[in-house]
Amino acid sequence: MTRTLTARDLFKTLQQRLDLHWVAGRDHDEDCVLSDRDLSMRPALAGYLNLIHPNRVQILGAEELDFLTALPEPERAQTLDQMFDTALIAVVVGNQLEPPSDLVAAANRARKPLLRSRKSSYELVNYFQHHISRALARRCTLHGVFMEVFTLGVLITGSAGSGKSELALELLNRGHRLIADDAPEFTQITPDVLDGACPEALQDCLEVRGLGILNIRQMFGDAAIKTSKFLRLMIHLDLPAAGTPRSQPDRLRGHAEVKEVLDLEIPKITLPVLAGRNMAVITEAAVRDFMLRMKGYDAATQFMERHSRLLRGQRSPWEGQK
Repeated sequence: MTRTLTARDLFKTLQQRLDLHWVAGRDHDEDCVLSDRDLSMRPALAGYLNLIHPNRVQILGAEELDFLTALPEPERAQTLDQMFDTALIAVVVGNQLEPPSDLVAAANRARKPLLRSRKSSYELVNYFQHHISRALARRCTLHGVFMEVFTLGVLITGSAGSGKSELALELLNRGHRLIADDAPEFTQITPDVLDGACPEALQDCLEVRGLGILNIRQMFGDAAIKTSKFLRLMIHLDLPAAGTPRSQPDRLRGHAEVKEVLDLEIPKITLPVLAGRNMAVITEAAVRDFMLRMKGYDAATQFMERHSRLLRGQRSPWEGQK
């Protein structure tokens, strides 16, 4: 589904934060549209005045207005008409500056929105860039339970009946936090970061078979809920179908792989679901081990190095001490 933004959307969202006021073009605030496809275009979506590669939202501060004022009259009129081209979403004048009359006239001729703000042009560029890129960023929905475990964003996946909700409930009892159940939404906020959050309709809720919908905030308190978290790890619960032979995992390293989500590789650990296993404890151990590997420590590699030293008859200095 294509996501879009118009000048009206930007004004409604950022009006209070940036103290935005209409100057011209209010009747044409939905004529031009930004879409998620525009993120890959060369011109920036928002930035300082640029006439070579025009930004979709042009920000004017004191320097930009001084530049326009210094231009000869014919060239100034031509530059203003060039600024309000067909792809422009809006022009925003910052630094508490009053837009010049010919700038207002050019906006009216082109039927383009012209806004002003008390904020500095630097703040305007930062906020417009962040808001537009976040609103139009690539996103997807995955099936599973998204939780914060030991400060890491962990997505618990598995087939129906594998015990995802029961595991989430046990982790909540152990002090971890719920972000989203069933359909967490993930947004690519930077080239290498996915931010996960809960759809509004599912906020605070966890569905457990036999119990129905549980409101986790009411049951465990506000501290049991986290609004969003970066996705760092996926835990997949493997429940084989009846009569299907179970594959044997690597006894040294377990079953670790990567899963592509929006073209980013997310580490994935598969945990077999067996009768009598405490999946909450095993999940916590998997997350702790993953955190150690992020810091450069690999227990399996150290074990194999120790084994190799013993086969060669060598001992490390600390192994020889009593």
